[in-house]
Amino acid sequence: MIELVPMNEKDFQSYLEFSVKNYAEEKVKSGNWPQEGSFERSEKEFKKLLPNGLKTADNYLFSAMDSKTNVGMIWIAKRKDDGINDIIWIYDIVVEHEERGKGHGYEIMKALETKTKEFSLSTIKLHVFGHNAPAISLYRKLGYSITNMIMEKTL
Repeated sequence: MIELVPMNEKDFQSYLEFSVKNYAEEKVKSGNWPQEGSFERSEKEFKKLLPNGLKTADNYLFSAMDSKTNVGMIWIAKRKDDGINDIIWIYDIVVEHEERGKGHGYEIMKALETKTKEFSLSTIKLHVFGHNAPAISLYRKLGYSITNMIMEKTL
């Protein structure tokens, strides 16, 4: 069973090092950004979203613990949906490479449902890159529905 525990500063720094690079790569892979300057753009977005690191208001970064093993993490935030209702927004979820394929992603998402109820909220939203078939499959299995879709064709 996965427990979400507040991330410590050491794990946060490791997460940033990995995720800034990974996010830039995902944006390039999806066709949103050119390769040149993508790392710097990613760094800028992370600094904008987490200006005070772990202490950024309404942002919560958790380590996903299975017993005493850190199997991944999730970054969520309380946000206003269309400026009206409070929701939980998933900014990132990561399952450690060696822990993939063991059901941890599913368990992290189920633990998030419990955490969302602890915040007295009832809606979770997220963005997923169109090329991330495993994540899309997981979210569908968990009952998430598509609310928007952007399509593109390059000529």
